[in-house]
Amino acid sequence: MTQERGQNALLPTNEDTCGPYFPIYFGDPSLEDLTRINPGVLAGASGQHIILRGRVLDRHGDLANGVVMEFWQANAKGVYRTPATQGNPDIDPWFDGYGRLRSDTGRYSFRTIMPGASDNRAPNITVTLFSDGINRIVTQIFFADQPANASDPLLTELEEEDQIKLIARHDGRTADGAEVYLLDIIMAGEGETPFFDDFES
Repeated sequence: MTQERGQNALLPTNEDTCGPYFPIYFGDPSLEDLTRINPGVLAGASGQHIILRGRVLDRHGDLANGVVMEFWQANAKGVYRTPATQGNPDIDPWFDGYGRLRSDTGRYSFRTIMPGASDNRAPNITVTLFSDGINRIVTQIFFADQPANASDPLLTELEEEDQIKLIARHDGRTADGAEVYLLDIIMAGEGETPFFDDFES
């Protein structure tokens, strides 16, 4: 309290949303393109290059105001890089399967390779999202026109309307030969993307 006016010396701060708040260095451009190791290294991941694009939307259908996305996938031969697969001859030495990007607009574009089918699963990418008011939600993205979609144990457990929400549609090819796939992710509300709590990511 100030003696002169008998009131607080400091003005109250504005109301703000709940975290998490990610420091600017949380974004690492080398994790936004899994087709190469880092600038200056000529070697790169084996497999068909793809670009996964879309929007992350909130419960009101608006673009998410800040989101971190983490990606986890198998290599082109369907093998995940884990301690259990150490020494597997099908491990790609130029691909580790983990990516991350940070978007302050809710739009995303992630370059990687098409994952191979593995363990009776269709090609898929596990995606973990963090955003204001959301600690962690996890889903999987599949790809249109993959024959294994018809027998994937996760997709076949879902109603058709929910299956569609997880399948990225093909949207042409870039000049350098990368296949483009589009998928919007709705974090809550009408049309919400199916999320799962039993995926490791």
